[in-house]
Amino acid sequence: MNTPPAPTRASGPSAAALLLVGIVLGGVVGGATATVITGRAPSELVEVTPAPASIPTASAVVVPAGSDTTVDVVRELLPAVVTVVNRAANGQPQSSGSGFVIDAQQGYVATNNHVVENVRGTGTGASFDVIFSDNRTVRATLVGRDPQTDIAVLKVSASGLVAAPLADSDKAPVGAHVIAIGSPLGEFQNTVTEGVVSAKGRRVQETANVFLEDMIQTDAAINPGNSGGPLIWVAAKQVVGMNTLVQVDPQTDIIAQGLGFAVSSNTIRDIANELITSGQVVRGFIGISYLPLTPRQAISLGLPATAGITIDSVVAGSPAAQAALRPGDIITKVNDQQIDQQHPLTSIMAKTRPGDRARLTVIRGGQTQVIEVTLGRQQ
Repeated sequence: MNTPPAPTRASGPSAAALLLVGIVLGGVVGGATATVITGRAPSELVEVTPAPASIPTASAVVVPAGSDTTVDVVRELLPAVVTVVNRAANGQPQSSGSGFVIDAQQGYVATNNHVVENVRGTGTGASFDVIFSDNRTVRATLVGRDPQTDIAVLKVSASGLVAAPLADSDKAPVGAHVIAIGSPLGEFQNTVTEGVVSAKGRRVQETANVFLEDMIQTDAAINPGNSGGPLIWVAAKQVVGMNTLVQVDPQTDIIAQGLGFAVSSNTIRDIANELITSGQVVRGFIGISYLPLTPRQAISLGLPATAGITIDSVVAGSPAAQAALRPGDIITKVNDQQIDQQHPLTSIMAKTRPGDRARLTVIRGGQTQVIEVTLGRQQ
């Protein structure tokens, strides 16, 4: 597979891991709310007569209409945001996440693969409900899903839908004001948090075998249940990413503040279009695992600091093996497209098909050469 190997994790208190932000619903959700909030049983409540207020009332502030861009964006795009609920065969909810409408006319809703994957193909009769901001609940069907990018598409039949437009994520600058909308903890629907684009082009490990590339890092608060919800670029009033992961400390399971990751809108657009067209994403397959070049390695080779990958291993019998690629080879381009943060290998390969011939620009022993590979089928 074209799979980067898992990076070595740091040891000690600074070690960190990534947590998917879907949520598995427990049994009792709201029954103990009153007792938890008050901190005492009802019989312990004591009636207290408040003293007269002595704090002077502030003067009324007149806020000009339309002066709060964030409020305007929420008002405009909140109708496109949904809660996605997975129901088991007995009708009971078993997990939930978030999503957003990407095509109002056809009823397509984007969400994370990990929000829906646990009920795909189980034969249990599980189904999906989509809950809109106006509390309408509509049954949804699964169009397709792509574990490699953690994207899935659902379809609903409903009128009056509002779509959230997808931005060109390449144009969203670091520092851009963003808001995240979703259903944290499965019950606080339509929660809005805000932050900035902290970094772009991040490469993060989601599971043992899945690395997500071209991710957007944000400090907007993301919690379990936010998976699949939109990260909105406020200035553009468009979705720049899909909230997917948060950083956690594996020693304590404490979620790190301000370290969330979203799938970029450009990735969403490409993958969703293919899922809608064919129900799956079929990629060309080279058959390598790899590591990104370090900035020092790249610069020493005269490359941009974020360019290139190093082959870590080659799958036996794969197209890479047949083309005599070997560990230690450095690949800088595929079909003249340079591999970098804006064009990671997974994104380039997503545009290829089995049987295609790919020209790889390879540095081996300090010498640059072009090696042609006939691509196989991505498993």
